[in-house]
Amino acid sequence: MKRKIAGAASHRTQKSQDIGIRRSTVKPLKAREERAPQLSPATLAFDINVPKGLKSILVNSRAQIKQGNLLVLPKEYKEYGSLPKEYKEYTILEEEQKPPNVEEVFTDFASYYTNAKDKELESEEKKEALVAVITRGLLVYFEKTLGTNLLYVEERGQYAFLDNRYRSGVTATIDQEDDNSPFCHWYGADHLLRLLVKLPEILAQSSLDQYSIDLIGIYVKELLEWMDSKKDELFLPASLYRETPHWYQTDIRSRAQGGVQKPV
Repeated sequence: MKRKIAGAASHRTQKSQDIGIRRSTVKPLKAREERAPQLSPATLAFDINVPKGLKSILVNSRAQIKQGNLLVLPKEYKEYGSLPKEYKEYTILEEEQKPPNVEEVFTDFASYYTNAKDKELESEEKKEALVAVITRGLLVYFEKTLGTNLLYVEERGQYAFLDNRYRSGVTATIDQEDDNSPFCHWYGADHLLRLLVKLPEILAQSSLDQYSIDLIGIYVKELLEWMDSKKDELFLPASLYRETPHWYQTDIRSRAQGGVQKPV
């Protein structure tokens, strides 16, 4: 009996020693953390230098939106007559104050860039064709990323309002001119600027070859410089922001529930 007890005690002692040995091999938490790989910044497809004037526009736009104000979108000026009665009592829009929409910005820049003698995109002979291809591609990117990447939370009600009342959830193409027109006809330079700033990160996730990315990088650099020189014409001043209409929230709740608001 004594032998059994002594044997059990010896076994427990040996087991305790084994555990101690195993525990001693576990590396301290701090040491493991120190050797852990650090997360690298998001990969960018190309370097981008946003002019100081455009950086100020991005900062000021965010400040206005955080204060409960929203941009009056370019097409809202043109659609003023068909907007709900409640909207027209709330806002008076003057057509001469209308800024260009995204497609118009691209059209104006493409004309400027194609005719500029000191601007090249691979070669003078190919410049016009390449500008047309890149412009169309960026318009497609704008349509695809607007609702997911380019809006602040406070702007989603406005987006839902437009989509519910004028598009009814239909996927528009950039060539349409009817009521289901694409968002590049509604939104303007402020939202285009957000796309251009995010584009290096977006393209880094794409399957584009480096040659195409390099051409887009040259195009975007020139576009940003041109937008900076034309900022007084392209961007709305703070005085033309307006308080967020309450029915935008009604529309976004309806959208979340699967309903579609009809024009009043």
